[in-house]
Amino acid sequence: MTKIIQVKPPRVFSELKPWLQDHYQDLPKRLQSVAVFAMHNPDVIALNTIASISDQVSVTPSTMVRFAKSIGYQGFSDMQAVFQESMRHVPQPYSERLNSMQRSAGREQTVLSQFTQAAAESITRLEQKVDESALLKASEQLAQARMVYIAGQGRAEPVVAYLHYTLVKLGVQSVVLSGMPHSMADKARMLQTDDVLLAISFSPYTANTRELVDICLLNKAKVVALTDSTLSPIARADDFHLEVLEDEVSGFRGLSATMCLALCLAVETGRVRAELDKKLNT
Repeated sequence: MTKIIQVKPPRVFSELKPWLQDHYQDLPKRLQSVAVFAMHNPDVIALNTIASISDQVSVTPSTMVRFAKSIGYQGFSDMQAVFQESMRHVPQPYSERLNSMQRSAGREQTVLSQFTQAAAESITRLEQKVDESALLKASEQLAQARMVYIAGQGRAEPVVAYLHYTLVKLGVQSVVLSGMPHSMADKARMLQTDDVLLAISFSPYTANTRELVDICLLNKAKVVALTDSTLSPIARADDFHLEVLEDEVSGFRGLSATMCLALCLAVETGRVRAELDKKLNT
């Protein structure tokens, strides 16, 4: 019998992803796969019939109903209404985000206070929830690598640049995977089993970074992923992944906690690498 999560689920889609992440491990394996599909394809859940969705997830319609009830909704339609709500809140153009921030800043807080508060809350969450054993394991994988290849696009690009700079300064050989998507894919296929791909991607997740992770895992090259959710498409059971979630301000997401985690990862990698080099030289 499927265990039903007793805590009342969110009625706002933007709150559903972190909430579901917290309860993900309470779900049976079959329903975990439904949760992953739902988070990666909210438009499919919002706009299609239960029969059509079930076919795409490769489960029965009754499984979709069971999933909805297991996470606390009255049924599939009740859950679908939350996903439909998400369609009314598609990402705003940056000009609208700026206008929204200026309105709220004028009424309540300054722009500086909004961003510093979001940064502080994000870093506090990181300190409370980061899995330090996972951080150490990821650092060990990077330290033992012949070469670390770093990939990420969009909002992840500053993190890629910072990690590359810091790792090189710490004596860890690393390069940035860049170029056209097909070129990056070709480079990923050349990674050897003693290389590591350090992949960075955040919601809504870039297809190219996901493809690079798929290629490397298929070819038995190790992957360390830095992302924002257990349900992220680059967070797999067969890789090493770290999670960090940033608070938003009028649709703007900073990188305060992300950069903090990236620095910790790089420093831990440098420390482990130094220990390995010391053992080799004694």
